[in-house]
Amino acid sequence: MPSPYGLWIATFSVLIFIAPNLVLLGIAGVDAVETVTPDSTTLIVVNLVVGLVLQVIVFGLALLPLLAAGRPFSRLWGPTRTTGAMVAIGLATGVGVAIISFTLNAIVVLLAGVEDPVEQQLLQDALAGGLPLALVALLAVVVAPLVEEVIFRGVLFRALADRINLPVGLVLSSAVFALIHIEVVLSQPFALVGLFTVGFLLALAYYLTGNLMVAVLGHAVFNAISLGLTVLIDRLDLEELLDLDVVAAPLVGWLSLAGLG
Repeated sequence: MPSPYGLWIATFSVLIFIAPNLVLLGIAGVDAVETVTPDSTTLIVVNLVVGLVLQVIVFGLALLPLLAAGRPFSRLWGPTRTTGAMVAIGLATGVGVAIISFTLNAIVVLLAGVEDPVEQQLLQDALAGGLPLALVALLAVVVAPLVEEVIFRGVLFRALADRINLPVGLVLSSAVFALIHIEVVLSQPFALVGLFTVGFLLALAYYLTGNLMVAVLGHAVFNAISLGLTVLIDRLDLEELLDLDVVAAPLVGWLSLAGLG
């Protein structure tokens, strides 16, 4: 089933989605993505709640071009029904994506001799534990996979693949997906290899199954693994034994739209 959305509609939708990050970067520069440790758990919680609200608002705004075009949102999910088999494929996809992307990140780090860590505020907030960790899990494992898969796979990838061709759709949508993670771009650009790989594999899974929920679940599992490893390494104090940059790769699916911290 061809995409119900043309390239212009897809472009406007993506631009609306990433606009807050670009504006914040233009105003605050590199300081906009500098990770900090808030003074209190309450401040962390407030920041995370504000970020969640802004994420939902921006997502709604990004869907306006689709609504204006009078196209049904239901077609975003693809022609295949979400069955138990599709759920299983989605979960397995997430595990496979994690293994492949983590391995590629490890290879890049070894070849490039990278030492500086990837800085992401969401990971820093998660290490506070308790309610902040629960909110981070909600954002990274539930909200971000749904929001970003709809925008980058359901809208952008399908429009590019159907209106141009599949290779262009896979490569270009994955590149855009990687580059919108400004925290990673500025703190450790080598990690973009992993992000591009994640986007590419999720788009490919969507194409092969015809079901966007496969990509959403894969994204969620990948983020859950990344977050879980990050917290585990911190709790067990394994930083000296394991390279945090390699094992707990960047959390795909979350950018601080609120300028947290």
